Amino acid sequence: MIPLLGNLIFYLTLFFIIIFYLGWGKKILLQDQILLYLIYLGGIVPFLLLVMGFAISDFSILNVIQNSYIDDPLFYKITSVWGSHEGSILLWIFLINFFGIVFLRSNNNLQIHKQIIFISSLFILYLLLSSNPFVYVENSSEIDGLGLNPILQHVLFVIHPPTLFLGYIGLIIPFVLASHILATKDFSKKFFKQMLFWSKISWFFLTFGIVLGSYWAYSELGWGGWWFWDPVENISLIPWLLNTALIHSLQVSIKNDQLKLWSLNLALYSFISAVFGTFLVRSNLIVSVHSFATDPLRGLFLVVIIGYLFLVTIRLNIKSIIHFNQDTFSLVSKESFLLLNNIFFIAAALTVFIGTVYPLFSELFFQSSVSVGAPYYNFAFNMLMAPIILLMAFAPQISWSKHENRNNKIWITIIAAGCVSMLTFFYFSNFYFAIAIFIAAPIIIQSIVVIFKKFNKDLRFYSQWLAHLSIAIFIIAAVFTEQFDQEENFIFEKEGKSELLMNNGNSLILKNIKDTLFSNYQEILVEVSIINHQQEYILTPSKNIYQPSGQITNEVSTINQWLNQYYATISTIESDRVAINLVYKPLINLLWISSILLVFSIFLSIIKRR
Repeated sequence: MIPLLGNLIFYLTLFFIIIFYLGWGKKILLQDQILLYLIYLGGIVPFLLLVMGFAISDFSILNVIQNSYIDDPLFYKITSVWGSHEGSILLWIFLINFFGIVFLRSNNNLQIHKQIIFISSLFILYLLLSSNPFVYVENSSEIDGLGLNPILQHVLFVIHPPTLFLGYIGLIIPFVLASHILATKDFSKKFFKQMLFWSKISWFFLTFGIVLGSYWAYSELGWGGWWFWDPVENISLIPWLLNTALIHSLQVSIKNDQLKLWSLNLALYSFISAVFGTFLVRSNLIVSVHSFATDPLRGLFLVVIIGYLFLVTIRLNIKSIIHFNQDTFSLVSKESFLLLNNIFFIAAALTVFIGTVYPLFSELFFQSSVSVGAPYYNFAFNMLMAPIILLMAFAPQISWSKHENRNNKIWITIIAAGCVSMLTFFYFSNFYFAIAIFIAAPIIIQSIVVIFKKFNKDLRFYSQWLAHLSIAIFIIAAVFTEQFDQEENFIFEKEGKSELLMNNGNSLILKNIKDTLFSNYQEILVEVSIINHQQEYILTPSKNIYQPSGQITNEVSTINQWLNQYYATISTIESDRVAINLVYKPLINLLWISSILLVFSIFLSIIKRR
């Protein structure tokens, strides 16, 4: 029943889209507004049907068989909906139409909504032709399902993909608004203000989704790090960087009608980058723990969608560039600082893009396998981000149009940051951490000054300063964690000592090994404790064997010491020995706190919208 109903709704939706585009709504006694609601609902309901199919383990649906297990908790059965290629594309369609129906309440311009439903129709056709989640099979009582990929059976996977997709697809609203502005040459501020609002909505979900994904990888994959420059992580970072540049550019466009061409183009390419990222992940062209092994032919359908979006963008660029006067503003002004900020953000996005796709082009055109790893990103990306962080400290204080204040506060701040950096170097003897302090200190110094000067006077600045301050704290925590973490490996023999000495003088004690059977997996848990000055910290890493696939996952155990953390995984476990990998990660919790502060600051900027 569900497969038939899901396919029927999609075909009816395509029928209504054709009626809407041909203007035949009145012939069937339907107004355009009602047709729009029917079209958007037609893109929303199939996803809810698939959720129901997974929840009740409807094994007449092939997608449910391939990605769900009958004994999985309901929690993970529903998660399995977007754990597959077909389900994640259906989630795309659901969110496009969800944003469309929400946007319809504030903007009922039919030409703008035609663009949204046309993009939605391309994804619906893509789904029906190559990735149908409602393929029917004969049900059998002997079928239990193949189960969700075990590494995706994590509480954060329930939240992470939908949150990230909300960020990706939220960019469709700035995209259609920008294309409408360029097509109609209507540059009224109301459109730019709507673009800013929806860009911030997307920015919030993108940031939150990236933070959740990073913490999921950190706590689930057992690699011990919070960012790996994995291709799929890179793909999520590119639209975030472009959207961040877009938000800063829109502030100039709204304030004094400058940088409009920048804003419109950034809106167009931000959404294209999100769709392109989907193409890379779904086309099987990149190898990642996050990516899906799928038929490469599916990527060809996504190429068509990307090609359409890109050609529309190029056409609009060519037609409308003559309608823009050259931006003119003082060299020392907020506009120039934000423009410079945009240039660095775009350069950083291009750096990540090149590092991600270059191995593909190398293999395609030169038949040589090239790996672009962390050293490239750490050097090139960080070199571009450093001036952005420094600009964050001073740009908010610069006046619009022309900055007349000629005081020495900037130089005093830089000198103070240099002194703190040198003291840091002498104390920690680490060049990279000293550089991080020099880059981040100006923001912290200026934030303290602003808080005392503008407290209870100008609340509009708080979200901005909190965002900048959280990034400064993040940099300090990230570099400190990477530079000063301590990793040790311990092997406990069955007939040997149950207590081993750590490098810092603490003791690591093997307390117990438990073997427990759950509904859909077997857990082999090792309980160890760290004795530190009469205090005991319990760690319980495990290896889980999932049914029905038999796949084994390495489950992380962590224990906090204020802002620091012990991070333990099982390296190997045999009948006569167990090996434990233990990493001490200083200030790692400060990194996560600063990330949440950044998300919160974006939320504040949205709710304080005028």
